[in-house]
Amino acid sequence: MALIDPRYVLIEKGALERLDEIMGEYRQVICVTDELIYSSYKEVLEGETTGNVQWLMVSQCERNISSIELKGDIIIGFGGGRSLDMAKRLAKESNLEWISVPTAASHDGIASDVASVSHNGYRYSVKCKSPIAVVADLSIIAKAPLKLRLAGLGDIICKASSLAEWKLAHEHKGEAFDSEVYSMVDSALDTVLADESLESLVEAQIAAGKAMKSFGSSRPCSGTEHSISHAMDRTLGELHGLQVAFATPLCLFFLDKVGYSEVDPKEMHQFLVDRGMPNRLTDFSISEKQFIEDIEHGLSIMRDRNRYSVLDHLEVKKQDLLDAMHELGY
Repeated sequence: MALIDPRYVLIEKGALERLDEIMGEYRQVICVTDELIYSSYKEVLEGETTGNVQWLMVSQCERNISSIELKGDIIIGFGGGRSLDMAKRLAKESNLEWISVPTAASHDGIASDVASVSHNGYRYSVKCKSPIAVVADLSIIAKAPLKLRLAGLGDIICKASSLAEWKLAHEHKGEAFDSEVYSMVDSALDTVLADESLESLVEAQIAAGKAMKSFGSSRPCSGTEHSISHAMDRTLGELHGLQVAFATPLCLFFLDKVGYSEVDPKEMHQFLVDRGMPNRLTDFSISEKQFIEDIEHGLSIMRDRNRYSVLDHLEVKKQDLLDAMHELGY
């Protein structure tokens, strides 16, 4: 596998103190963040860089990204998903390099080249640029709310479904496949299932981002469970990682029926229960009818993307979905 960004990865307490070292000759910093991170870490970040810093609030950029005037030679995304996604988009628009400085382990996009964009109630992905470096300061990330960490955990454990479905799609529909990329994501999944430490979680998220970049699409890390989550965004809009984790046992239920799941669907559902992650319809305050509609809409998203779903493979009907939901304990 060819060397791909990020070239430099720091995952340790106090990692931010080595930011200037990572930046090398770059000295005119454009830092994309939110108001909370700005108020908490402005002096800290400026103290770790020897050059000038242009601060951009992600809320300001979202209103009109095309009007943003960039005055620098390197972009830093400093914050959560919104800040990192905006840094990716600005890096693509300006052709500048960027550095990822996550403040929460809430998703697998901290090292990927894909940004999430919202439009008319939907979230969709756009191809951007991978960061040249990830500076994950565990002392900062550890301060993030537990809910964000659980969302990040959800965005990794859902690979149990996406990987199995990817293999199914390859063997039955000839979808492109890469065994090395598969192994990379599978190893990240196994690591987190065995060790849920913050460091292991961040390492797994970076591995997932690299895998998607290497393969050229999100397919290794995103299957029907992700499309269901995108459909849920229309009315729910919960954290992405919690939504994909919620849909994962259901997808595994049908993957298990065709012999592709390596994780027992009931055990995965119990995994959510044990960690206090949403696992019942009441946790999201949605009805069976609404969730069925989200599943059906998610399936249409899969078809629109020319991705083969296990639900199409088994010609799953509404009653099949209801039976599975009841058996799993939704």
